[in-house]
Amino acid sequence: MSGLTSCLACGGERLKGVADLGASPVLTGALFDDRERARGAVHGRLDLAACLDCGHVQNVAFDPELVEYDVSYDNSLHFSGTFQAYADELVERLVRQYDVRGTHVVEIGSGKGDFLAALAAAGGNTGTGYDPTVEPQTRIEGVRLVQDYFRPGDQVEPYGLLACRHVLEHLDDPAALLASLVPDAPAGALYYVEVPSAEFNFGPDGLWDCIYPHVSYFSAESLAALLLRSGFEIVSLERSFHGQFLSAEVRVGDGGSGAAGFGNPSGHLAVVGEFGRRHHEAVERWRADVAAAGERGQTVVVWGAGSKGVNFLNAVDPEGALAAVDINPRKHGRYLPGGGHRVVAPESLRDLDVSTVAVTNPVYRDEIARSLAELGVPAAVVTV
Repeated sequence: MSGLTSCLACGGERLKGVADLGASPVLTGALFDDRERARGAVHGRLDLAACLDCGHVQNVAFDPELVEYDVSYDNSLHFSGTFQAYADELVERLVRQYDVRGTHVVEIGSGKGDFLAALAAAGGNTGTGYDPTVEPQTRIEGVRLVQDYFRPGDQVEPYGLLACRHVLEHLDDPAALLASLVPDAPAGALYYVEVPSAEFNFGPDGLWDCIYPHVSYFSAESLAALLLRSGFEIVSLERSFHGQFLSAEVRVGDGGSGAAGFGNPSGHLAVVGEFGRRHHEAVERWRADVAAAGERGQTVVVWGAGSKGVNFLNAVDPEGALAAVDINPRKHGRYLPGGGHRVVAPESLRDLDVSTVAVTNPVYRDEIARSLAELGVPAAVVTV
């Protein structure tokens, strides 16, 4: 192990190596107009270690100097009806349960602004979003999008809700960001924090979630440890989006919570300890299946050009022979980092003799199967 040798969640020093996955594209959400540039994308090492105190998993080889987000980065999931339904339900619940109406909302890591726009519309709110991937021409009524990182001390007007979704796992010091919010917190403000769930990431359906942009893999115990030691008290913490996310609603605490009380991580650590073996076996199995399909003159495609899809494609098909399908039109005709896989629209499958459509996220399987049926593509849909 090297680099990040203290636990980013609880601050503990007892880290144990669990899987060295080698080199991986630094920005799995980046898109390229040229295949050779995509194949030359910067890579970094994925060397995972687990904290024996809270169960947190982190990439101890992470180098923040390698990571630079800009407008070419696109990890939006809102083109999926399945994900959009989840986001709509979340917005409705936050507005109803916490009376987020007629207030100001701040979002750290607002992406293209979809979630912030929905919160503004649903509650008659205004908003400010910070994200270096913001498209400069984006205009949302009542919302100001800042094409930059949120930095502690940034002056924003008092807010009733601050959202930080799928940001903490990208930071090499998430506690510093969270702690910086505490001194100037508006009275009664609610904080909504969302991260991928390590219980899913390292479970049987989450083999493709370990990517370089994610420094951290939070379990419920390790997220609780981070929030408590950063000065917050937990109102609610639970798994969401079919168990794939962890959602926490928190408020600034009274300073008495400390960092203890995050439970016994032994069960989670046992699952994490088997991850390296299962990942290797899955890669070898899929390489053999793809090769066998090619020998039969059949075509395998991967549906989903997000992080999971990029991870799977680079592990199974490093030469970039397979096509990636995605419903996000901003990705069509562009190339993915690593193998340089080309992204095509679903409609293009009509012109290919597709035998198998590999799906890297089980939650989208039924949605994808319906789309294939509507396209008249009689391919087998297989969750990888």
